[in-house]
Amino acid sequence: MIKDGEKTMGKGLEVLELVGRSRNGLRGKEIAEALGMPVSTAFRQLKFLAERGFLNNSGDGVYTLGSALVRLGNAAMRQNPLARRAHPVLAALSEATSETVHLAERRGDRVVYIDKVEGSRPVRMGSLIGNTSPLYCTGVGKAILAFLPDAERAALLDRIEFIRCTPKTITDRTQLERELAEIRERKFAVDDCEHEPGVFCVAAPVFGYSGEVAGALSVSGSELYLRGERDRIAEQVSAAARTISER
Repeated sequence: MIKDGEKTMGKGLEVLELVGRSRNGLRGKEIAEALGMPVSTAFRQLKFLAERGFLNNSGDGVYTLGSALVRLGNAAMRQNPLARRAHPVLAALSEATSETVHLAERRGDRVVYIDKVEGSRPVRMGSLIGNTSPLYCTGVGKAILAFLPDAERAALLDRIEFIRCTPKTITDRTQLERELAEIRERKFAVDDCEHEPGVFCVAAPVFGYSGEVAGALSVSGSELYLRGERDRIAEQVSAAARTISER
């Protein structure tokens, strides 16, 4: 039986995740409607979270994530062994390519971004550390999916709901499985504007000490810059992923 305290905590986490997925924050009534909460309950949650620094209300009624989450996020990155060992490699790869570099690991049926180094190009990626994305239409997600054990991958594909994010999103399981086989052969994955319009990603898997896929590394940027450089970027991403795996 779920206790009242657990319900309250669960609602608070839902609020934080919802605000975190928004681009510029949300108003209290928008949060209440999205989560199916009474307005009075939503505002109690918002007041509680804002008082503790988990949310910020600038006075215009829009709630954004607060500095307490930044502190926790930085602590989580320091404590995560994969992110801790990988960060210098991410920084070097971003400098070499001028593009944004992501590090992700699987969480259930999705990937979660555990580190990011912003590139020097004028185009900025909207991703945030802690955000999650689908496995089937992101470079990091496909790189992880391709190298999971066969039975585990099949079970995941059985329960994934394929939603078209862009006109290029693969929503046919047979087509996706063919691509995953190609990824295993060439050792890198590509997201050709499948998750976000105009965003091209090249990703490679990162392996743990026992040989299991532990996460994935990607270079992301405008399709105008990256599509023609796919193979060159793939060599750099794969080399960086091998370095992280060795560490």
